[in-house]
Amino acid sequence: MDVFVWIDEELKPTECTTDEFIYNDMESQSGCQLPIIYQPFDAGKRAHWLDRGACFDYLATTGGKRLLDFGPGDGWPSLIVAPYVDEVTGVDASPRRIEVCCENARRLEIANANFIRVAPGVPLPFRDGSFDGVMAASSVEQTPDPNKTLAELYRILRPEGRLRIYYEALNQYRGGRERETWLWKISKQICRLILYNRDIERERVRQYALTFTMSDEELIRHFKGDGLSLAFDMVTIPLIESARPALTDVRVCTLIHPSGRTLASWLKEVGFRRVIPTPDGAEIAGQLFDQLAKAKQPEDMNGVDEIVRPAVESAVTEIAPIGDDPMMTAAK
Repeated sequence: MDVFVWIDEELKPTECTTDEFIYNDMESQSGCQLPIIYQPFDAGKRAHWLDRGACFDYLATTGGKRLLDFGPGDGWPSLIVAPYVDEVTGVDASPRRIEVCCENARRLEIANANFIRVAPGVPLPFRDGSFDGVMAASSVEQTPDPNKTLAELYRILRPEGRLRIYYEALNQYRGGRERETWLWKISKQICRLILYNRDIERERVRQYALTFTMSDEELIRHFKGDGLSLAFDMVTIPLIESARPALTDVRVCTLIHPSGRTLASWLKEVGFRRVIPTPDGAEIAGQLFDQLAKAKQPEDMNGVDEIVRPAVESAVTEIAPIGDDPMMTAAK
């Protein structure tokens, strides 16, 4: 029997939304790796250049002074764009994510960013035309109905307002990654095994979370992993069954991950007059880092910004073919 069919029939997982599935249990969605928010900026690290590229991408493409961050995680990108705008508001379905965002804003003494919890699928608590721009980084596809979410984001944008969306299309998983695992260490003695069942043609993912009162090392050994990871084909029905005494919770969450073409179609259907796929500002910053010899790399964030900002502002005005590139701007 297929392992997913068996889990549905035998373990009867609880259907839930993504906040209940994973985000309420995360102390840090980024693993405390974000520059500025968690780490001092280091001009010698490529990942820190990517972060600056993303910052200037969102600023250039939204083009406003009052921004909404839909799904801010640990306060990203809200807290990195805040110094450049009048006000940024983050909304998330997860109470824990909102707590973390508020904690980070207080610690960083950022006064013009605020964060509000909004339950999944509930209309946003803002009047029509409240925001100049909306930033949505890998968040629309985490909602119960992405199409309705886009319509709600359209509603709260002012005339001429713009939505900048980073999305995860499933085509990147084609050819062997349709079924995968991720083992998440929640504490020393609790881990969560997440199983992904991606239907690329239907643009759907059904993901399962099995929580065990075992350390991640113990669970890997139980499933005969290689000591570092746990491949999907190692997660067999007999081995799940034998670990059942330690299984405390089983959840399932079904998500829609639109392709680039589907997303562009939905954006036009809800009313956006222009849909513009463009290069990714973070990738542009990464290319600049790779091209510069170490001796020529700047020493601090201001120096990085002098190089990255104009390059990103120029790149995000270019129109790319609609495909599965992860960045898209929609203009109201």
